[in-house]
Amino acid sequence: MITSQSFFKASNLYFALAFFIIFGAVGFGWLKWDELQAQNQATVNNSSVRVKLADSLAKAETDYKSFSQKRVQKQVDFSKQIREILPLDENYTDLTRKFDDFFAENDKQGNPLSQSSLRFGKGAPVADMPGISALPISMSIESSRDNFFKFLDFVNQSGVLSTGRRLMEIKSIQLNFPGDGELVQDPSQKIDFTVEMVAYYQTPKK
Repeated sequence: MITSQSFFKASNLYFALAFFIIFGAVGFGWLKWDELQAQNQATVNNSSVRVKLADSLAKAETDYKSFSQKRVQKQVDFSKQIREILPLDENYTDLTRKFDDFFAENDKQGNPLSQSSLRFGKGAPVADMPGISALPISMSIESSRDNFFKFLDFVNQSGVLSTGRRLMEIKSIQLNFPGDGELVQDPSQKIDFTVEMVAYYQTPKK
């Protein structure tokens, strides 16, 4: 027969057991909840990192494409500049036009610059410059002393990428001072001179 005291003790035992079970369940649930929250936060953080990485990758790809396009354009521009100062052939026509433009621009009343003759020789490879050929040019020019030095500077500034002017070199100049000879102090003194020069170009590949 179960006495009241025994029943009370059993009830307390069950109650304590139930309390520990409930407390354990709550604690376990709380731990799992914290773990779940941590996992959710990690997922959010990972998503944020993925978004940032994706943005960084997209920016890197855009920057690379822009850099690549600029580099290709620079190479195209550089090749074009090289072809201007060292054309792929003798190119008489363009060279003649450049001379005509220069003389027309600088031939002024009281300060003349005119070309009385222009002759081209036969182009040939330059011995000590592989891949480069030279086109002989002979010109007779009438000019003022001032424009004579402009012509020398015109040739001297050739072959520079910034000017885009075909590379040329003066081989010899023969001067003739009409009248009383050379007047060093007179920039308008007329000078007749003959210049022997060459214009360079890329040797055509066979």
